[in-house]
Amino acid sequence: MTLEEAYDEFMGELQKYYEEEKIQAEECTQCLRSKLPHKQKDPGTFTVPCCFDNVKERALCDLGSSISMMPLSFAKKWKIGKLNTTDTMEIVLADQ
Repeated sequence: MTLEEAYDEFMGELQKYYEEEKIQAEECTQCLRSKLPHKQKDPGTFTVPCCFDNVKERALCDLGSSISMMPLSFAKKWKIGKLNTTDTMEIVLADQ
């Protein structure tokens, strides 16, 4: 076998490997997309009741592009309003 023939054979095998990897990557992407939760409507802003001495007001919370989490018991106690349920949520820290 000449050097050129060996090179051609090697490049052919390498091409097959890349094609297999590409197919597997596409299948993996499709699996991930099917498991992602449905995008929910933007809740906008909401208010939280708060008390300063004798003054009782509702403070405005700006959600912006981030999410704020609190225990469900707090949300019920403060009567924030209607809560939407979600089946799945994945939280990734910004600096990870």
